[in-house]
Amino acid sequence: MSDGAYKHLFAYHPSYLAMTRLTADAWDDDSPAISPDGSKIAFTSNRFGTREIYILDLVSNTLTQMTNSGAYEGTIDWSPDGSYIVYDVYQNEHYDLIIQSVNDQTEAPIQLTDGTTNNFQPSWSPDGSELAFVSDRSGRNTIWLARLQNPDDRFIEVIGSTEADFAHPVWSPDGSKLAITRQQNKSEILIIQPHDSTIEPEVLGSGENPAWMPDGSGILATLRLPNETELIAYSVSDHHLMLPPIPMAGSLSEYDWNSGSLVQNIQSWVSKNTLPQPSLLWIDDTIIPENSNGRRSLVDLTDVTAPQAKLSDAVDDSFIAMRNLLTQRIGWDLLATLDNAVIPPTSAPMPGIPENWLYTGRAIGLNLAPYEAGWMVVSREEFAGNIYWRVWVKCKLQDGTCGEPLMSPIWDFQSRSSGEALAYENGGETKLPPAGYWVDFTDLAIRFGWQRLPALNNWRSYFQGAQFNVFALEQNLTWHQAMLEIYPSEQIDLLTGVTNEE
Repeated sequence: MSDGAYKHLFAYHPSYLAMTRLTADAWDDDSPAISPDGSKIAFTSNRFGTREIYILDLVSNTLTQMTNSGAYEGTIDWSPDGSYIVYDVYQNEHYDLIIQSVNDQTEAPIQLTDGTTNNFQPSWSPDGSELAFVSDRSGRNTIWLARLQNPDDRFIEVIGSTEADFAHPVWSPDGSKLAITRQQNKSEILIIQPHDSTIEPEVLGSGENPAWMPDGSGILATLRLPNETELIAYSVSDHHLMLPPIPMAGSLSEYDWNSGSLVQNIQSWVSKNTLPQPSLLWIDDTIIPENSNGRRSLVDLTDVTAPQAKLSDAVDDSFIAMRNLLTQRIGWDLLATLDNAVIPPTSAPMPGIPENWLYTGRAIGLNLAPYEAGWMVVSREEFAGNIYWRVWVKCKLQDGTCGEPLMSPIWDFQSRSSGEALAYENGGETKLPPAGYWVDFTDLAIRFGWQRLPALNNWRSYFQGAQFNVFALEQNLTWHQAMLEIYPSEQIDLLTGVTNEE
């Protein structure tokens, strides 16, 4: 889970274990997978640069580095007997699946896929005979099986569509079903029968990244909202919620669920290890006091190019800290140039945006030049009928020490002018993600309180209406309350066209 400037491992059980931090150092620890006996956690970490796989033994309190490939390793799963792990690795601009022994590190890893397409997010069947995984070999993300005992006819597609993408396959404890994510306008959890295509997929509910409860009665899932993440659980039998939505302190990437002695092993391990608390991302240090009229001031942004390089004194410290961390991560200064910081109330309103957050001094408009140059891409997400965008920024160094490869399709606005009627009507179309390493700017911005805004209803025909480059630090204020922090009510009324008749 995102935790300050990094991602750290946490453990949680709704009945037996409060949210417990397991790692807290100045690097990313991610993608945990619990061994079948609950004694070990395999995970990825970039503590030495690139993202490698480690195994934490909760019983012996030891840490073992499993890989040293210099490539980016992602999702991990264990074989049913705990002797092997399977994981995806990004090499030569594609994801491949690798099987590796846990007990004998001299045994050569086995590469299952050929490197010509992306194959990722593996899940090992309970009987050990099959792997479920995601592949884009058909042009969209679909679910496949790798039959390990059938090398001559190993791969078979389980479910796919020209209208949707699928992700995160996970086997049920009895091996008869797969829980998967379907991404089509919104994200939903499906249950499918991988060995019987005549049985229709079962829609469980909204969410993504499913994980089965150990007894198979329910499925844990992530409910990703526009600017926050919740954890939920569905009953498999009647689709009702088994857990109310639990707000998370940060964004969740991957998780695993295990029964047996796991909780006791974690509690024992925590009692033997002291973890530091992550540092605050920024400190709100008001440089200019509030004016005598009670309103906040607009302060200059140092070394920032914008039509008016100023922000409200309520948010400038957060912006500066966000800019510093982002520059450190991606290797170039995206926020040195902005399309807009604050815009004066005398500016003409943008079509369809009467309450523009850029007026408040609490919003920024990202520079679009990197987008036009291919150094910024966006993916489309839908929540309750509203369209939002996830912004990805390309790393300067493409050696695996920065960012992550993209797995989900991106949105191509330029296809609106391709001559294709459907692309024009839809305001663009999805396409496979570009190769390379990218940083999730949206996630990083949310850590600093900067929230993305929904697209306007006219976004399909009006590019600025997409608003994918606008982020606001609202701090639970309404637009009118934020405006009152820096402008008198009379000036706001003029801007909104409100008149007071006596």
